[in-house]
Amino acid sequence: MNVLIPKSRRPKFAVKVTIHDLANIPLVSGFVFVRWHLQDSARGDARGRTDKVPIKDHKAIWNYEREIARVRMVIEKDGMLSDKHVVFEVVSEYSGEKVELGTLQLNMAEFVKEKPTGRRYLLHESKINSTIKITLDCRQLSGDANFSTYSPPLSSGQVFGGITGVIAEQKEKDDPLHVPSQLIVASQATPSLYRKTLTASWQRQDGELPAEECIEDIFAGGDGWAKDSDGLSRGRRLTEDLPNSDLSGTVPGAGVDLKRKNGEIMGWAERDDLRSWTIAG
Repeated sequence: MNVLIPKSRRPKFAVKVTIHDLANIPLVSGFVFVRWHLQDSARGDARGRTDKVPIKDHKAIWNYEREIARVRMVIEKDGMLSDKHVVFEVVSEYSGEKVELGTLQLNMAEFVKEKPTGRRYLLHESKINSTIKITLDCRQLSGDANFSTYSPPLSSGQVFGGITGVIAEQKEKDDPLHVPSQLIVASQATPSLYRKTLTASWQRQDGELPAEECIEDIFAGGDGWAKDSDGLSRGRRLTEDLPNSDLSGTVPGAGVDLKRKNGEIMGWAERDDLRSWTIAG
């Protein structure tokens, strides 16, 4: 920073950083933590990290708070407050392996004249659609207060989809969605990321398909189970072993499960189940 600039044009601020939670995580287990630092600053209080917390219901909660005591910004010749960025890095950990889920960069100058509000942000440089909720509270301590700032644009109607679902429009009325001034929209997750996610959460049992094959089988109309030489899965084999008389409707859904690998349904096992009418004599 240029020391020749008068102190009046270098107002000092105290910034309180609150990292609330990370939502829409495409994992069912593991841990997540956040590293943060003030850009272009080597001071010890200008960086930190949250604790590692377990992922539960595709969400990680910290409610972490940290205050940066002295942050100086410069009032430019046009009266605008200069940019000052804080960077967040979100990291997941599973079985000792660390993977960066994404980053976020916020301009603290945009929050100087804003009321402290927790806002949810889409991660940058990310292949998933996780969102992080952060509050920045900037209080001026000294210097000239006659300056202008760029107000951060707000949008509460955007919808972000992800591997585990979507964030519905205005799902939380007290949790407005904030799109930073330099938003980088996250791309769709690549197949390799999905494979890592499934591998981390899949516990295969006897008769089950590998994770990827199970998903493909379900979308193809199957039940996710491996098939035997007759083309029947374990669940369908159990229904076929029942006596024919039990397929007349006394076993709910038995006829529906009886399907050969060529896709043909055994019609004689379906008729009584489907018929809900009779012809008057």
